[in-house]
Amino acid sequence: MFVLTAAGSVPAQAGRGDDDEALYAQCRKAGQELADEYRQVENASFMLICQRPDGTIVDPKLLWPAPPTRPAPTRPITAGQAGCVAGPGRPMVDTTLTSVSATAGPGEAITYQYQQLHGGEPINASGMEVLEFDPGELAPGESYRWRARADDRQEQARNPISFNAPDDEQGWSPWCEFTVSPDAIDYRGLGDVSLEALNELGLRPDRAYTIRLTGRQQRLLRAGTNVGRTHARMTLTGPRWTDLLLQLTESAFIADEVAAEADEDHPAPDGTAYRTLVDAISVKLGGPHHPQLS
Repeated sequence: MFVLTAAGSVPAQAGRGDDDEALYAQCRKAGQELADEYRQVENASFMLICQRPDGTIVDPKLLWPAPPTRPAPTRPITAGQAGCVAGPGRPMVDTTLTSVSATAGPGEAITYQYQQLHGGEPINASGMEVLEFDPGELAPGESYRWRARADDRQEQARNPISFNAPDDEQGWSPWCEFTVSPDAIDYRGLGDVSLEALNELGLRPDRAYTIRLTGRQQRLLRAGTNVGRTHARMTLTGPRWTDLLLQLTESAFIADEVAAEADEDHPAPDGTAYRTLVDAISVKLGGPHHPQLS
């Protein structure tokens, strides 16, 4: 989450020195209010622009002190390989779901930074000892570099607002590089679909799968999901098939609940038909006979 805000105004009768002090105080107050508001929001950051009445921007270093520079983290590990390599000898990893890590001292928090090699904006990540790349963050065939820095946890608690210049290289470890194999699975098309469910079905997010459905199976699929129009021969991506089977599983659960609450005079069908369809489609896709899909 990213928040952008601006602050800046001063009393009309104040002198030049008073103007600056009043402006700095107002900007510090606005920054503190933002920090308090988003303190509990995970991965939240904000940019505060403090502007004088003449339109000039106040140097953030005049508002908040830069945090003390600490020694850079040590013992870098890239995709399980110890050491830091850059250039032609960079390691090749066979999956985009890899990780990197470094070691900080006692009482220190690590901030990681990574970016695509030869282009791409740097991305910061903090709050974890090991930086694990999520599905879609890396791409097959691309090269990346990463580094880490350490900050004092107690200092962060005392000073929730601090300023780091974007060109400040102090405290960072050297850049370490790696390349993702071109043959790695491309998870960028996974979207919001559960990776665990996709893997249980044995599907890939970067491939399409074709199966045949009977007329009854098509009707059940339409009734229990948002599939829309159906055909006897259907080709969909791995994530889309996974999403549909998850929807059918949820429809089976709801049908069971409705059937359990129905009275004897007006019985309602349970979710057996939906579960049977989930099993049938899973097998057609080459997956297990009875997927759990939780």
